[in-house]
Amino acid sequence: MSFEVGDILRDIPKRPFILVGTAALLLMTPLAATSFNRAMRTMGPARWKRLHRAVYAVVLLGLLHFFWMRAAKHNFGEWAVYAAVVAVLLGWRLYKWRAKPAKGRRPMASGKAGQVT
Repeated sequence: MSFEVGDILRDIPKRPFILVGTAALLLMTPLAATSFNRAMRTMGPARWKRLHRAVYAVVLLGLLHFFWMRAAKHNFGEWAVYAAVVAVLLGWRLYKWRAKPAKGRRPMASGKAGQVT
């Protein structure tokens, strides 16, 4: 596009994967800028952790970006492998998160939600 802004802006609706990929890249920028120990100490662990949860949005945007890129050629094999790996990893994180009891709360003995014993 030779850095012609008008041409680039007209091209984006034809190729939405570019916009999604750029959004993922922009979300990764603060993660990269704060990925070292001094940044964590400066921000504090709670704020650093909250910021770095953006990685979940980044991975989903990355999958969408890659899906749209491959959709034009009906070539989804590689995308399916990446999506399966992400699904397994996120599923494992969700399983571990749900298995851990919340702070200040005892696990329920009977396993029935909302039942008073």
